[in-house]
Amino acid sequence: MESQRFLRISRLIGDQALDRLSHSFVVIVGLGAVGGYAMEALARSGIGHFRLVDFDTVGITNINRQILATESTLGKKKVTVAKERILDINNEAIVESCDLFAHEESLDQIFAGSPDIIIDAIDSLAPKLALLEGAWKQNIVTISSMGAALRRDPSKIACADLMDTKGCPLARQVRAKLKRRGVGRGIVAIYSTEKVDYEYKDPEEETQAEYNEQILDRGRKRKVLGSLPTITGIFGLTAANEAIDRLIEHK
Repeated sequence: MESQRFLRISRLIGDQALDRLSHSFVVIVGLGAVGGYAMEALARSGIGHFRLVDFDTVGITNINRQILATESTLGKKKVTVAKERILDINNEAIVESCDLFAHEESLDQIFAGSPDIIIDAIDSLAPKLALLEGAWKQNIVTISSMGAALRRDPSKIACADLMDTKGCPLARQVRAKLKRRGVGRGIVAIYSTEKVDYEYKDPEEETQAEYNEQILDRGRKRKVLGSLPTITGIFGLTAANEAIDRLIEHK
């Protein structure tokens, strides 16, 4: 039975490439609408080692778009639910669950052990910038999700170097901020060229109320951006597919 678990994967890419995936170490930061689907696809592709980073819990408003969110998981830590799900898919996987917030002080823990790829599915600007800058400076391959909310057209979803993105307000803001920090080419971005009317604030202008999945709710009202499970899911699946391609080709 074990030899059949990923049979369809090996029939497509070959046993040697599947073995590369089974010996790959992927870090996923953010287990919401995008990160959850990226995790799901990578687990079902035979990735052997995961580090999952998030400190949020599953809430009722997550159910419309997050694969980890169900009636039975409400109130549970996302990293706990995610670890259980991966091990249900592949009980031989190594899964580290890190119940922590991504910022400058936690980067050493996030990057520990030389991961092969980091998938950034953070949806607030300041921690996203810290993660991307840190990973770039350590030369860790990083695939970063840009703005998936407020979109409805899957045909506009694209993958490119962050410095080549266009039409995405979040990508524009991230690109500009990282350039000022000396960060250049090399970060892979999943983004949409679909036009939206939204202005992302500078990190210093963000309030706790405007963080979504990556910050604790301490009573202040959160800003809610509308999103579909289809678009956010495709973002996550696209990030996973890009990770698989890179692991097969470069590992």
